[in-house]
Amino acid sequence: MVVLSSLILYALVSGACISHGFSLGRNPACKRSPAVKASSSSQEEETLPQNAISADAIYFDIQVAGQDAGRLIFDLANPSPLPLHTENVIQLCKGSRRSIDPAAHYVGCEFDFSPASVEDGMGRYRWGHQLRGRGRNAVGKVDEPIVDVENQLSCTHKCFGGQYYGVEYDEGANEEDPGVLLTVPVKGPGYGTSKISIVRVGESPQEWGDRLLMNSGVIGRLRSDSLRVLHSMARQRMGPPTVVASGVLGN
Repeated sequence: MVVLSSLILYALVSGACISHGFSLGRNPACKRSPAVKASSSSQEEETLPQNAISADAIYFDIQVAGQDAGRLIFDLANPSPLPLHTENVIQLCKGSRRSIDPAAHYVGCEFDFSPASVEDGMGRYRWGHQLRGRGRNAVGKVDEPIVDVENQLSCTHKCFGGQYYGVEYDEGANEEDPGVLLTVPVKGPGYGTSKISIVRVGESPQEWGDRLLMNSGVIGRLRSDSLRVLHSMARQRMGPPTVVASGVLGN
């Protein structure tokens, strides 16, 4: 009876790991409980989802060689399995610290542009696009890497050769989902900074798959109607895709 009760309790806690925009994947390892906040109008307590973030979606307007390429929109997991990293990206998109730190935003930043980031048909393409930002954070101290070990460990997923964190990639979750993920580095070079990557797991060769996510934290997914914009970025040779505007949607 004790074992059964424990299993039921575990299922309830694990079930709290949900997303407003998409599934967190099969058997999510995230284990969170609700946070309790006192109501300002009375002594009653208000139950809020722990790890809630301030936006459900973000966008980047892109130009290439001075020409509009379109808008990339990403749905975010909310509550987030990696709330500090996700909120940092949200606030950098909004430029909320720009008045006190002119470098704490993405506008004017360029995606990496090299033979490794252009589809050339020669097998050298890495199926990812990196936007490094300016190395300044909008959560915590601007020049210190964000570290969120507790949430990172509670949402760890195995892949061939290692592991990744945050939202679990589920290839069969939605037939219309292109399988393009928004990630942040949580280990290795650039961890805990303004750097983000767009990783095309669903379009990559089968032998790569979620290996492309190793040492990264998955925080969101590209909307299917933005895939055309991403493809145009990947297939052009005119110059680096540049962010000309960014922000949040639905808030």
